[in-house]
Amino acid sequence: MEQRIAIVHENTINIILEQQQKILQLLQGKNRITEQSVFCNVREAAQILCVSEQKIRQMIDNDELKYKKLGKSIRIYRSSLV
Repeated sequence: MEQRIAIVHENTINIILEQQQKILQLLQGKNRITEQSVFCNVREAAQILCVSEQKIRQMIDNDELKYKKLGKSIRIYRSSLV
């Protein structure tokens, strides 16, 4: 039986290892989008837009911002602040 030896460049090995790490992270759920990265509260939204919290609440009432109500809490989609 004839044996063959493959010579693989170090960069190729590193790329394969990085891809395996990404696959493992996906399988373990570490790349899920967290609620904090999707939503912010009224105070954070006011700071981002450099306006008052009252102005943010007015914008919500006027349907100018996309939001979600969780009990008494209001969570504003960060994407609607752009």
